[in-house]
Amino acid sequence: MSTLVTDPIRGTSEPGRYWTTTNLGEAVPDVMTPMCWSVWGESAELGWLYSMYAFGVLPSSKVVVSPDTNDHGLAVFYGRQALNVDAIRKIMADLPGVNPDDFERDLMGSVRADAPQYKGSLKRLPVILVKAPKALRSTGGELRRKHDEIYAWWLREVYGPSRGQGTPSGRPIERLTEARDRFADVFKTHCVWRFIFQGAQSAITDAAAKAGDPALATQVMSGVGDVNETRMSDDLWRLAHGELGEDEFLRTWGYHGPNEGNPYTVVWREDPSRVHSLARSYASRKSERPRDREERAKQAGKAAEAKLLAATSATQRPVMRWLVARSRNIVRTLQVGKAGYLMTLDGARAAARAFGEEQIAKGNFTDRDDAFFLTVEECVQLDAGQLPGVAEIVAERRRTREVYKAMKLPVAFRGMPEQVAADEPEDDQEKAAADRAAGRTVEFSGAASGGGRVEGRARVVLDASADVELEDGDILVCRFTDPGWAPLMSLADALVIDIGGSASHGAVVARELGIPYVIGTEIGTAALRDGDRILVDGIENVVRVLAPAGDPTSGELTGNAAG
Repeated sequence: MSTLVTDPIRGTSEPGRYWTTTNLGEAVPDVMTPMCWSVWGESAELGWLYSMYAFGVLPSSKVVVSPDTNDHGLAVFYGRQALNVDAIRKIMADLPGVNPDDFERDLMGSVRADAPQYKGSLKRLPVILVKAPKALRSTGGELRRKHDEIYAWWLREVYGPSRGQGTPSGRPIERLTEARDRFADVFKTHCVWRFIFQGAQSAITDAAAKAGDPALATQVMSGVGDVNETRMSDDLWRLAHGELGEDEFLRTWGYHGPNEGNPYTVVWREDPSRVHSLARSYASRKSERPRDREERAKQAGKAAEAKLLAATSATQRPVMRWLVARSRNIVRTLQVGKAGYLMTLDGARAAARAFGEEQIAKGNFTDRDDAFFLTVEECVQLDAGQLPGVAEIVAERRRTREVYKAMKLPVAFRGMPEQVAADEPEDDQEKAAADRAAGRTVEFSGAASGGGRVEGRARVVLDASADVELEDGDILVCRFTDPGWAPLMSLADALVIDIGGSASHGAVVARELGIPYVIGTEIGTAALRDGDRILVDGIENVVRVLAPAGDPTSGELTGNAAG
């Protein structure tokens, strides 16, 4: 890269810092552009700090972005976001009732033997005792109100104009900065709710363990009902069966699409062809309707709740009943918050492309998507005629992003991550390949699992926009999921996902659909081949190849689902 062109997405870290791409790798799955990071970076850092302020752990004076990246709760490395595990552990140690080890276990699937132990301070306990209950009471309603206001804005300023229904207000650069401001505002509230969800899930997990049946935790959190992703999948089923029109579907869900957490992508309102393909899959199969799957999962969740209550002492039973009901509402609202911030990202996406078209007319860009290779601040400078050399900046950053896309990062690393070629196998992948070559059983586990057991045909899907049709009995194997994957997930009999944990999007949706899952495998898409017959055992946290692709018993594919 030219010494005159900066690289906003490379990142920096001191050697000992412990980082992970888990969770954020699911929220922003593709390599970020400079604009993606300039929308996410400061907003997400302030959001995490604000959540600690909302609980009373931090004073308002500490809700500022440190000039030292090593102090940040999150940062970017080669275009991927990562969490600063130790920095977050240190602050969370001051939150009563929250164990930093639980945070790391939920995030990573396990706790490091050498994880630093921080002794929480009681200095702010009086403030916490006042603010934390208020956050618990008010945040859910606040998040829903913000979602509804954002949805009205999105319909008026983004969806309508994109479909020839009105004109957005303000100039493109004004709409871009407004969308980022809206993202920052809703994301901070979402962060508060995310930690409330974390605490509720930990409480249910502890209660199930004390009751002598840890599996009850997953079962109790299944089938909470009325979760956005299940509603979206059911609406797609209705679209496929002529019960819903395309415009009505897109007016509700058009901000979704592949890699939707990255503003630099194309969502369904811009290109509904993937919606058409999914609808054809729903129409051609006599698959169970998503709403019916949800209802079955709800019944299983109620049965698990009855078991948990029966194993709880009579004096504690009313509290446990309240906790379970509260936890289910928390799950529903968590997905509402995610929808809210995804709509603001779509607003940034639309404004950036409009800005790009404006700059083509001025001779500064050759492609409207050149805008994504500038930060929002640089776009403001360009709009004011104060950014020289823009063509060189865009060209260099486009080339650099292609280099980063050819790299893969470990799920966890210390300091700057090693630059590894995307096709270079990791140790676990090499073991799986060696086992396969030697005729030994290929088997692995994940960071989280649940939902029972199922055998079926593996469908390895690397691209959410690929034109893939799942058949009855197929198991979806993918790197990550975000809400745009939900319609495909609802056609699968089980899920195997590389990235994620017990609180991840994939786990939430799998529990709503009542299907087995093993998540956070890191190697599933590399260790499995399209067409393998596999066992997904969510009870024992195991994925096992029963028959390789090509074996007569595996049900070999005639095509490749990898996309």
